[in-house]
Amino acid sequence: MLKNWPHATEFYEEVDRLNLHGLHFQHIALCERRAWMYLHHINFAQWYGKVQTGSAKHAASYSRDRTTQSLFGLAPDRIDWENRVVYENKGTAGAVDASNDQTAFYAVMLSLTTNLEWRAVTHILSTRRRREVPLDARQLKRLRTSLERLKLLTSMEKPPEARRIRLCAACSLAGFCGFD
Repeated sequence: MLKNWPHATEFYEEVDRLNLHGLHFQHIALCERRAWMYLHHINFAQWYGKVQTGSAKHAASYSRDRTTQSLFGLAPDRIDWENRVVYENKGTAGAVDASNDQTAFYAVMLSLTTNLEWRAVTHILSTRRRREVPLDARQLKRLRTSLERLKLLTSMEKPPEARRIRLCAACSLAGFCGFD
């Protein structure tokens, strides 16, 4: 699929120019304000109890794959180099599109960089199940749309207006947005 993707070069170059990585694509799928904050290096996650608990579960479940360090800004949880599979661990099966976007982003970038087809798999820690993320036309369109939205957010001096959504109850930025 990626070998015939007419937007491959443009996508890669824009991601590189904007210094984007997987969490940017996850955040834009969840909330534009959250994505704007992350793009502008405003992040309260390290002080948020739910994130600390999730990080501890994450660390206890699987050790981080050290072969991903210094991998042109990518930080997937694990890479199977031999079978060309990139894995991202998630605590629960929620926020499917956002999780898929992050995992797919890693596989797309590895595919474009190595000129080999990579697969994307999200590993759900709470159920110990794996969810294959297809790199099909729909997913590639989602990534391109997200890239366009991220480009717009980088040019904004102030965060976009936020409306209360279900995610607000678990977001580390809820106090900043006034939805705590």
